[in-house]
Amino acid sequence: MIIINFKTYEKATGEDARKLGEVCRKVRNQTDKEIIASPAAEDMLRLDHIDIPVFSQHVDSSEPGSHTGHTLIETVEKAGATGTLLNHSERRIPKEDIKKTVEKARQKDLKTVVCAQSPEECEKLSKFNPDYIAYEPPELIGGDKSVSDAHPELIQKAVRASGDVPTLTGAGIKNTKDVAKSVELGCEGVLVASGVVKADDQYEELMDLAKGL
Repeated sequence: MIIINFKTYEKATGEDARKLGEVCRKVRNQTDKEIIASPAAEDMLRLDHIDIPVFSQHVDSSEPGSHTGHTLIETVEKAGATGTLLNHSERRIPKEDIKKTVEKARQKDLKTVVCAQSPEECEKLSKFNPDYIAYEPPELIGGDKSVSDAHPELIQKAVRASGDVPTLTGAGIKNTKDVAKSVELGCEGVLVASGVVKADDQYEELMDLAKGL
């Protein structure tokens, strides 16, 4: 599994979000690998016609009502999402909110990928039974060094700490070797962003990553 976090990069918003969604579909179809797009909420409907799984970048546990500025599970579902990221290093939320949101998402059949910054946090968050835990050391996110090179021993520790919850890893993932090493260490796949979004050739970059699965 490869989840592409579009974040709010200029090369992945507006019409460019649709183009990147098409790249994800092309690679998915050509490799038969699980490729998931995670665009900004405002761009989710731009991917509605594209036959590819879409995850929201965040959701709140709020019920429909007077909650200005919140992102509802019901809203992203209607926009075509089948899952969501939670607790990314750039959008951290309190543990009690994670638990509540995971429980509500489960009731709505929305998959959850809960991000953790350490193996210790992986263990704590695994008790909420999300569908996946994504281990991402925050100091490596968006950098030139991958977590699989910098801290392979911590990936193994994170996988063990996550218990029965499948683990993804991210931060600095940029090539086939990074993905293959993550899988070798026990991960189900990777969560990537700038390595694909900012690439000169997004298609070639994603194809290279897919070879590591």
